[in-house]
Amino acid sequence: MLQLALRTLRFRAGMFTAAFLAMFSAAVIVMACGGLIETGIRTAVPAHQLAGADVVVVGDQEYHHAGGDPDEPPILPERVRIDAGLADAVAAMPGVRETESFFFEGEAPPGTVDAIGVVAEDGTDIDELRERIDAELDDQTTTLVGDERGQAELREAKASGVTVMALAGVLTAFALLVAVFGVASMLALSIAQRQRDLALLRAVGATPRQLRRLIFRETLMLSVTATALAYFPGQFVGEFVFDQLTDRGIAAEGVTFHQGWVPTVAAMAVAILAALVGALGAGRRASRVRPTQALAEAQVEGRLIGSARLLLAFVVLAGGIALTMVTITVMSGPLTPATGAPAVLLLAIGLALLAPVLTRLTTFAVQWPVRALGGVTGQLAVLNARGRSGRLAAVMGPVILLTAVSTGLLYLQTTNDEADRRGFADNLVADAVVMADGGFDPEVLVEINDLPGVSGASAYVDSVGFIEKPKDSSPMHEGWTLQGVTAEGADATTPVETTAGALTDLRGDTIALDDSHADRLGVGLGDTITLRMGDNTALDLEVAALFSAPEDYDTLLLPADTLAAHTTQGVADRVLVTAADNIGPAQLEATLDAWASGRDGVSVSGREVLLEEYDDQKSTANFAIYIMVVMIAGYVAITVVNTLASSMMARRRELGLQRLAGSTRGQVMTMVGLEGAIVAVSGMALGTAAATAILAPVSLKRLDSILPAGSPWIYASTVTFTVLLTLGAMLLPAWRVTRGRPAEAALAVE
Repeated sequence: MLQLALRTLRFRAGMFTAAFLAMFSAAVIVMACGGLIETGIRTAVPAHQLAGADVVVVGDQEYHHAGGDPDEPPILPERVRIDAGLADAVAAMPGVRETESFFFEGEAPPGTVDAIGVVAEDGTDIDELRERIDAELDDQTTTLVGDERGQAELREAKASGVTVMALAGVLTAFALLVAVFGVASMLALSIAQRQRDLALLRAVGATPRQLRRLIFRETLMLSVTATALAYFPGQFVGEFVFDQLTDRGIAAEGVTFHQGWVPTVAAMAVAILAALVGALGAGRRASRVRPTQALAEAQVEGRLIGSARLLLAFVVLAGGIALTMVTITVMSGPLTPATGAPAVLLLAIGLALLAPVLTRLTTFAVQWPVRALGGVTGQLAVLNARGRSGRLAAVMGPVILLTAVSTGLLYLQTTNDEADRRGFADNLVADAVVMADGGFDPEVLVEINDLPGVSGASAYVDSVGFIEKPKDSSPMHEGWTLQGVTAEGADATTPVETTAGALTDLRGDTIALDDSHADRLGVGLGDTITLRMGDNTALDLEVAALFSAPEDYDTLLLPADTLAAHTTQGVADRVLVTAADNIGPAQLEATLDAWASGRDGVSVSGREVLLEEYDDQKSTANFAIYIMVVMIAGYVAITVVNTLASSMMARRRELGLQRLAGSTRGQVMTMVGLEGAIVAVSGMALGTAAATAILAPVSLKRLDSILPAGSPWIYASTVTFTVLLTLGAMLLPAWRVTRGRPAEAALAVE
């Protein structure tokens, strides 16, 4: 069987080349994703100031009591500083030559440092020294060695590593689904095209086991070769994507890309396993059918759809529908794409699995315009589509996936972004922003509040915190947004209405909560809650006020100076200013400009600066989504070209016979073009239906509109690209196979 497998690969080079490319592309994408995951896990940052230290003692930037996955704790947003006295305690340990304290950013509170570098004595085992130091530290302090040491200098590295790992994890899940489907679809088509060969083997005495072994060995040789050759391209793609993430600020500058043997081996194993499962599944019926039946079915279309494929299609569709319902009824705000995006993919794959059935329905629906446009040639194209519905389904599946992924994911993101931006703009009460490089003195706020046309001014500080007592769980366990305000200006600069107490009482260790949030916690005015701040400090805060706010205003209000003391910067460098009722924003800005003209480092901007910053943050985050869509759509596009080109090259004999029967080359090309139009229109219609199933309800929920937000050019470009891709992948191979003499083509092996 091994010799027969090698000969089959040799004489079916075109068909197996297409299958090889499908496996190769899948392996490249999975390896690239694996490299991104390893990079996120390692978060390797070459040390600079700490390069001479063997061990670095630093504050633990992870918060381990958020209540979520203990293996994926949230990252604290502020620098966690450590007791300066630890330097002397560590220096007294055996094996330590010296210690040195370091400061990297902001103003550290008295008695604290950013990190302590530890130099070991000659001959000391670094791992043992690290263990001795760890044994003396509390749970808010940790040690770093090797490439981890640079994390102490680059505080953002840990958070960006988690972001890259999460993004790569989602991308890997999507890529695996698409890759498995694409490889299985390509192999199913290749085996369907060899149905006559397999039938003849059964007729001359080959057993079902021998056929399965033949298919297994062919696929194994192809997949091992394809995945081995994918190593360097996979590493290149992974590093290229990581560089793009770094350029956009998603990954911290200074983190090093790593792709070791673990993601490489894992990607190879996944790609090979997907290929083998797809090949054996596709060849299962060919190996079990009786020889006479196999020969008969080689000449005509076999069963429309197998029971296993039908069951899988319904399971996948059920999963997509379930995620759609969860997206509509449970998810809200920025969390919507978390379930909406997988729903799009599952619905698309489910429809692609049902393609053998849906192909006949779509062919019936488009037959009249095709016949009207093509006449006799159009009639022949329709008959070919009906007679080859199985092969047509194999080439239409990737088109469905391409359309659904491109339009569904992009419009889901643009719709969610537009809704979030509207919410942000509605919650933005201030009309102007005053910024100072080194922070503001308290007297400055008094001066701004006394300016004519000012309704109120408040310092602005933001961070993230966790409520520990009473025990509370924040959205996605990532913490609550904390906003620091000035007591006198909070009413005028925040979108809240006080229901109990007063925001003017926000002084010292106090806090204001949304009244519904307070009800869930079981606290009221005068009660105390314990809040874990962004620098990992626990504060006991008295509830000074309760307020009502818009639904998506998940914010806790604190005095600005209290919150600023627990941020990396340590001061408030912005003041939000709201104009009086009879004063326009432009007039307010002019007044503030005149006040700030004699002050160094002070600038005035309109509220647009906050909206621009919000848009910049969103565009940075969205770039990751675009990368995911481009990678998946790119792989699907390769699958479309492979599938269509392979299918067309296998029809050389059929097209030759058609020309011998009297058709001109132009008529054959027209027929192929109309068949391509049927594939493109049908696939795009079904892909659009899959995307619309989630986009319409999400858009209605978040924007009160049945139409999603986003440029119509997204859909127009997707349609154009899909049509050109489909027609090109069919017409170019058809042009090639019709160049020779019809008699020679009629004798070709299918």
